[in-house]
Amino acid sequence: LPDFMVFLNWDALPWYWHGFDMAWFAFIMVLLAPGLLALVFGFLAFRSRVTGVYLSIITQALTFALMLAFFRNEMGFGGNNGLTDFKDLLGFDLRTDATRLGLFLATGIALAIGYVICRGIVTSKLGRVSVACRDAEARTRFLGYRVERVQLFVFVVSAMLAGVAGALYVPQVGIINPSEFSPLFSIEIVVWVALGGRATLYGAVIGAILVNYGKTVFTGIMPDAWLFALGGLFVLVTVFLPKGIAGLLFDRKKTRNDSDSDGSDSAKAPTQEATA
Repeated sequence: LPDFMVFLNWDALPWYWHGFDMAWFAFIMVLLAPGLLALVFGFLAFRSRVTGVYLSIITQALTFALMLAFFRNEMGFGGNNGLTDFKDLLGFDLRTDATRLGLFLATGIALAIGYVICRGIVTSKLGRVSVACRDAEARTRFLGYRVERVQLFVFVVSAMLAGVAGALYVPQVGIINPSEFSPLFSIEIVVWVALGGRATLYGAVIGAILVNYGKTVFTGIMPDAWLFALGGLFVLVTVFLPKGIAGLLFDRKKTRNDSDSDGSDSAKAPTQEATA
């Protein structure tokens, strides 16, 4: 039994802990647990046509409720302290540089696979319908598409991706507690996307890397001011860079292509006159 269960005078593991001593079962649950939670919650929400800001509020309320629940020792996940003292993974010592490098590479591979999966979804017919649901939900529904099914699919896939991210995050950090349910982390994700570029996949990756690098540096210098810096960054990006870094790169590329096109057209004109 974990130490915190011994301190609570528990003499047996809770039923929902059974099976996690087997790696294959744990790997399956990394996808299945968040996927099932998203399936149930998303089905109830999208069937009631809860979308937009209201969906954001409900999801944050659910997150906050889970945070309060997991703070209770009776949940069997360590209460305030959470789960700590991770020493090995699949027989490898988590404190060695080789294991840390392996986890870092596994994170990169998972990111690449997740990007390919999302790219495949976006470029498919389902992806085009998803974009239609985002931009004009009512019109898409009137055209005969089952909008709630599309939204539910995207919601479940995103939950599974989050599960994989969490499974890779915890061994590298070495601790997980209910504070991870804080709405602050949801805000950070929004800032990632806003900075990197809305409606792009690679923009979210760029934003995540830049914001987390800035967080690492800033919290080392002024840890108490990070929240103010995060809010200020979001305001600045929204006002001065509404399309994010990806949008800025796209606009520059478009401007360069337009200038090249104008140059080639002007070069063709004398040749045409000479031929005439």
